[in-house]
Amino acid sequence: MTFITDVYLSEILKKDVINQYGKKIGGLWDLVIVPGIRFPSVTKLVIKDKNRFFELPVERLNLFNRFVITAHTTEEKHLPYIYNESDILVKKDILDKQILDVNGAKVVRVNDLKLGDVDGNICVLGIDVGLNGILRRVDGGRLLQNAMMLLNKPIKENIINWNFLQTIDPDLRNLTLNVARRQLSRLHPSDLAQILTEIPPEQGTEILASVDEELAGEALHEVSAEVREKLLNEMDKETISDILEEMPPDEAADILGDMPEEASEELLSLMEKEEAEEVKDLLSYEDDTAGGLMTSEFLDFLPDTTVDETLANMRLLVPDVEFIYYIYVVDTDDHLLGVVSLRRLLTSPLDAKLGDLMAHNVKYVHHDAKRKEVAELISKYDFIAIPVLDEHDALSGVITVDDIIDLFVPNPTRRRRGLRRQ
Repeated sequence: MTFITDVYLSEILKKDVINQYGKKIGGLWDLVIVPGIRFPSVTKLVIKDKNRFFELPVERLNLFNRFVITAHTTEEKHLPYIYNESDILVKKDILDKQILDVNGAKVVRVNDLKLGDVDGNICVLGIDVGLNGILRRVDGGRLLQNAMMLLNKPIKENIINWNFLQTIDPDLRNLTLNVARRQLSRLHPSDLAQILTEIPPEQGTEILASVDEELAGEALHEVSAEVREKLLNEMDKETISDILEEMPPDEAADILGDMPEEASEELLSLMEKEEAEEVKDLLSYEDDTAGGLMTSEFLDFLPDTTVDETLANMRLLVPDVEFIYYIYVVDTDDHLLGVVSLRRLLTSPLDAKLGDLMAHNVKYVHHDAKRKEVAELISKYDFIAIPVLDEHDALSGVITVDDIIDLFVPNPTRRRRGLRRQ
């Protein structure tokens, strides 16, 4: 049985390992870990004795703490340590590396690691990303910590529990925990976009592979064109087309509009025909016009449709529509007749018809309207969205207020697409 107390990696690296006879067998060089149900667990110690390395299974340990490491072993039992590519070493692979704090939605640097007892196993409990993690590793660091304690201003601990961490190094993919993956999938797209901006593209693709295609698409739309290009260069085209299919068509058009035409056409050819056609239509408009800003996903019904029928159809269509606040009423030629707010719909009798509930004097813009005109209309009338009509006055899209806000108060991690590059 091994007696284990909580310890930081920096406190035990190079520490002498003593056998049952009180003889030094070498210094602790590193720890080999494997994934666990809750925490990665240590399977063996890598010991350095002069110029040779040997492995010491954790089963032979007696004491494991910051003061002493003892083991029941003899030199005859020492097996040489031969590095295997599947081995995950704490010092070599994790210390000083970047890792994703899923709970805080940020990339952090591992300054130290905390180890401790979990059901009789030595496990990695968390990482230290604060100043203390650095001070424990430098000469005079402990003196500074003690001095701050004497001044009653102790340096705050900054330990992140392993359950909130997600590896971003492709070589460590087997160490990733399911709980971290679930938390990663709940990140806001803007937070995920910020993370993608801070890490190398090959690591970014590992993160995108850990989330569903809808979130991956939203995050890709949030990042700058420069970051996005690097990420897409690391991804296979089938994966990219799958992500584009899950995105709202206007956002997919934004991404494809930033690509060279040849690359864009290739991705469109891999998409489902219906989704590809929607995106192609949007790509035909200039970016700074209403046509370039609109999405082709909206809800429209004929005027004799009842509230009950509308609600039933909405339940079927909701998964394919990004934005629902207005119900547009059109004739059989898609000419815009009126609009019904979601609030009006939900508070009306089930047998009421949309034609009787709709507001008739609907403000709209045409495809070629400039974004300034669109913004002024939305601001003047406090609209959440405004319909866009084509040259035949048929409803072909809507522009939502968030797209207008993005134009004038842009997210620093991204920009909207410009003219297609040739």
